[in-house]
Order: sequence, then structure tokens, then C-alpha cells
Amino acid sequence: MQAKCMSFTPYPFLCRIWLVDLARYLPASARIDGFDIDLTQCPPKEWLPPNVSVHNLDCLAPLPDRLVGRYDIVHIQLFHLAVNSNDPAPIIKNLVKLLKPGGWISWGEIDYSRWKIVRTKEGKNTTDNLTPLLEMIGTLGGTKPNWTTDDWPVRLPEFFEQNGLVNITTDNRPFPLELLPFQLDTALMASEEVSYKALDHIAGDLGSCCRELITRVFRDRQKLAYNVGRLTVIGQRPDN
Repeated sequence: MQAKCMSFTPYPFLCRIWLVDLARYLPASARIDGFDIDLTQCPPKEWLPPNVSVHNLDCLAPLPDRLVGRYDIVHIQLFHLAVNSNDPAPIIKNLVKLLKPGGWISWGEIDYSRWKIVRTKEGKNTTDNLTPLLEMIGTLGGTKPNWTTDDWPVRLPEFFEQNGLVNITTDNRPFPLELLPFQLDTALMASEEVSYKALDHIAGDLGSCCRELITRVFRDRQKLAYNVGRLTVIGQRPDN
């Protein structure tokens, strides 16, 4: 029997990492599909494993009939910016439609309610520029409500149950300390992209202020970082 898996993420590089990693553990007969609204950061098809493919798809739009009831596993991650009004239910409804009876949804998210500044001994007196940077990115320079304060990620089990999923399991743990510098570097790259693509076009010098914070944070990366919850919630579509 051919297993079919799919992945959604608004960050194409993360989508392909998950897909390629999964391909190493599954038999060659498994069909692994990645979906995103922008595939420009994905590698060419011939550079992917033969059983991995990527496609354009908006997970909030009506699904093509060819995808309904097709997948054994649907994985989605880091949709904090894509969820509107603190309500992931419209996305979950679409994801459930993709599953075969008995299929599973796996949702990975960052739990910002567990945000914590972590310091080395050398950094005990280092100025915290990370929290102001999070505030700037979270509110787009004070122009929008802070998406990092939305509580829908920790309520995903509740949303899963409301949408008919069963056997719901949650795992929420901090990142290992040795990974914090790499997590920080990734966050700074994403923040820089936001500064150029969004903040530079809003008003004043928001973009340059953001980049100055990024420079300060990077300067102190051996002294100060942050940790958050690595939240994963899984749920199963009933067999009937």
C-alpha cells in the first residue's frame, strides 16, 4: 500500500526540509507532497528525492477535488502569521478534508506564551534587545495587534476536537540550549526580511530601526538568546 503525506508551511525552506527528512525514513513507494502559495524558494524538481514533489496551493481556498480524501498524514507548521482573528478553524476544516478515514494531522507551532530570555554568565548585564525586536515584528512597528500574543496555538487541541478529530496528543517543550544560537540566527534572518518587505513600506524609519535592533541582537548572540515552546499537536480523523 502506498502511503501519502503532505506538508504546508508559509516558509518554503522549512517545507522542503520536512519533506526531504521524511523521505529518508519512508519507503520509496511513499508519495510525499509539499504545498505553498509561493514556491520560489524551493529547489528544482530534479534536485528533490524522486518521491517528493511541491505544488502551489492556498490552504484557505477551496480544495481541488483531486486532493480530497487522499492523504494518510497532513503536516502543517509555523502558520502564526497566516491565521486570522486568532481562529485556525477554517484551515483545520480544509486539512480534515484532505485526510483519508483514519488519517492524521500533525501541526507544529511556536508557543510564544513560553517566551523566555536566556543569558550566559557573561551576559547577565547585557541589554535585552530581543524583546523589543519581537514587539516590533509582532506588531509590524506598532501598526497592528501583536500576533505573538494570540493564544490559538495552545488551544489547538480544543480546535481539533471541535472539528471532529480524535486521539489528540500534544507535545510542548523548549528548544535545547545548544540550539538557541541557530534558532536565533533563523529568527534574525526572518526579521530582516520583514524589515525590508514590510516595515520599509509602512512609515518613517521603521525598517532601519528594526535592522538596528537586529544588529544589536546579533552582536550579543553569545551572551543572550530566547527560548519558546516547541508545540506539536496531532489528531486523527475517525475511520467512519
